[in-house]
Amino acid sequence: MTSIYLFPISGCITAICAWLVWSGVWNKPRLSAKVLALILSVSMLISLYALIRLEPITNWGLDFRLAASVAVCTLIVQYIYMLGLLRHGIHGLGLFLLPATAIPLLLIPLLSNTPILRIQASSMMETSHLLFSLLAYAILTLATLHAIMHLLLDRALKRKQIGPIVQALPSLLEVENHMYGQVRSATWLLALGILTGLIWQWEWVGHFSLLSHKVILSIFSWAVLVSLLTMRNRAGWQGKRASWMVVAAYLLLLLAYFGVRIVQAWLHAPLGS
Repeated sequence: MTSIYLFPISGCITAICAWLVWSGVWNKPRLSAKVLALILSVSMLISLYALIRLEPITNWGLDFRLAASVAVCTLIVQYIYMLGLLRHGIHGLGLFLLPATAIPLLLIPLLSNTPILRIQASSMMETSHLLFSLLAYAILTLATLHAIMHLLLDRALKRKQIGPIVQALPSLLEVENHMYGQVRSATWLLALGILTGLIWQWEWVGHFSLLSHKVILSIFSWAVLVSLLTMRNRAGWQGKRASWMVVAAYLLLLLAYFGVRIVQAWLHAPLGS
């Protein structure tokens, strides 16, 4: 399908945005937020057109292959970042977010379209489960990028290494507040995703498949996020422990949604292929 190769074009435009943001760290003046948002919107429109050409919405429901899932998550992350650019003019997050979204777009043509890497949803409850899960993953991706920035800023400030990159990033307090706000949203969305998935299982097969890899890893990820928010409210948790917990929750969710499916695809692949 030729439309699949539109994603690398979008990825190249996103990579150009990343280069412009990184070059602005050392060369003044920086690119204005509106111009950067305009260039990024071109990338998003190309991705959206390519996604529509993949026909993820059919007459009987949703049909998401891995490429479509990655494209949707990338679009959500880029859209939230673009809103931040237009409202607050924040460039610093783009140092990490733009390369992190460009790479998946460039790799989409290499993703397998085997049935194992395919998610189909025909009922309302199953569709809700898929959409809640994708939203939770996308927002937790943003929270993880903020957690990584928090770790880098905390380390740089403690070692008094205030270079151009550190100066280009938002303040430590801003990064932490954004991270916790995104963690709260991701926690609610993930809870809804797990709940709608279990309800759909009950409607479809008459029992809960609680021992599946996806359910166990998703619940573990949700438990980590709930623990973090609980400790934040009770003990004012902050610093490296909180950031590492966000990263751990993200890795668990990444393994639940994509990692297990990719491993299954490799295990079911014909020998010598």
